[in-house]
Amino acid sequence: MQHILSIVMILIGAVVMLFSFLKARELHILTPFIPERSKPPIIRSLRLHRGLMFFFLLIYCLVAGIFFLDLPFVGEFLVGLVFLSGAIFVLLGLHVQIRMLLEIKNTLHGLLPICASCKKIRSPDGDPHDPAAWSSVEAFISAKASVDFTHSICPDCLKKLYPDLYK
Repeated sequence: MQHILSIVMILIGAVVMLFSFLKARELHILTPFIPERSKPPIIRSLRLHRGLMFFFLLIYCLVAGIFFLDLPFVGEFLVGLVFLSGAIFVLLGLHVQIRMLLEIKNTLHGLLPICASCKKIRSPDGDPHDPAAWSSVEAFISAKASVDFTHSICPDCLKKLYPDLYK
């Protein structure tokens, strides 16, 4: 009875892993919100994480088959391998999630020290008297988010700067 129960629990673990494998695709939805400078390593980590999920799914099925065939030595070795791999898997998953959340959190938040005249933004830890601590709005946002800027002129500025072109 205990033998059958072990096989059932392993197969339930395989079903949970299959569900997790399918759900992990949803993490890729967040990648557009990650700055370009950080995107490649995070995408590699996500792929590795999904690869480990697939590996676990296969190992779960293999261990269930070995338990079913009652091969104790191989079964014990694979169970040990699954536990070791599981620890690595959890660590990698945690690393990926923390890195993604920190990158999204650091994209833009809080108060921005902005010049009232030219609209340059001072880096949060920069000296207000140091010219190198100040950057254009475009440079600051581009460093924090995956955006490119195009430039145009709004109707109010068009009227003020080019009154002869304004209609």
